[in-house]
Amino acid sequence: MKRVIGYIASHFRRDKIWLRRTRPDKRRYQVVLAIDDSRSMAENGCGAFALEALTLLCKAMSRLEVGEIGALSFGGAAGARPLQPLGAPFGDAAGPALMSALRFDQDNTIVDRPMVQLVEALEHMLDAARHRAVTSSGGGGGAGSDLRQLVLVLADGRFHEKGGLKAAVRRLLEKRGVCVAFIALDSVRGAGAGAGAGDGVAGGGGGAAMGAGAGSSLLEMQSVKFVNGAPVFERYLDSFPFPFYIVLRDIAALPRTLADLMRQWFELTASG
Repeated sequence: MKRVIGYIASHFRRDKIWLRRTRPDKRRYQVVLAIDDSRSMAENGCGAFALEALTLLCKAMSRLEVGEIGALSFGGAAGARPLQPLGAPFGDAAGPALMSALRFDQDNTIVDRPMVQLVEALEHMLDAARHRAVTSSGGGGGAGSDLRQLVLVLADGRFHEKGGLKAAVRRLLEKRGVCVAFIALDSVRGAGAGAGAGDGVAGGGGGAAMGAGAGSSLLEMQSVKFVNGAPVFERYLDSFPFPFYIVLRDIAALPRTLADLMRQWFELTASG
């Protein structure tokens, strides 16, 4: 997978980049892309880049034949919606169908739990795919142990359901061969290009998010919770429920960031 970035950047023209394996890879790969379909994605100018990243990723996985690709949307009262089931072929008509299904107009209320519903839908989707892999191989345990599943979540990273969400994410990550990466699209007016990444989460905050000003970045936001009746403020990202995340401020770099993340994941799983 070392040259997949150049392959995607060339819009799939530089396709003579792979040599036949001397030893076939016994591992099986499944990648699921979850995209926030809420109105805030359009308001922050992230919708078009999310669509581009989705299309490029699906085409790359399909043409390189390195695994299965799945996609779903979330946000709003409707909950998570499957767009591309794992195991289904990604034909020429699949791309336009995916793009038309994402409208970025879903609204959330304080009682909605879009992120928890997403994690629950992902858990069901990955379990069903793993069961199918084991069944198709004749019921042997080797197929399940060799399966690697990656979930990429694209959203603006602003949500209020941190407490219950952290437990749901922990339960999903405890499953064998599952990795979840959250890409927070931190589009801020006047912000320069740059990225921050975290690999750990502290605290169990479930309070409301508070910005440091109009159009504030996730890196500047605070959250508040009450301890013994007194308000306690902390950095919003200190209690972020996803342990592996990227804060991406240069939204135009999203397709390349996805390709680089995929490359690193393939290299890690191949060497593990």
